[in-house]
Amino acid sequence: MKNNSTLEVIYFTKNSIIQKMTTVGRYNVSMSFYDSDSFSQPVVHSPYYVDLNQTLFAQVSLHSTDPNLL
Repeated sequence: MKNNSTLEVIYFTKNSIIQKMTTVGRYNVSMSFYDSDSFSQPVVHSPYYVDLNQTLFAQVSLHSTDPNLL
């Protein structure tokens, strides 16, 4: 993933409620991958290859001065 890139997020819900929200903005987000669910050893090598159906452990943080942005 390149810095300063534009992304589209697609998600599936477990119920039949359809939600749609559209917005435009610039956000500073950091994302790290980890070797296990303990989140103690971040992956530092690149590229990071994973197998099909392998569980990924990722931590994503939003950095913003807007207190209403979650």
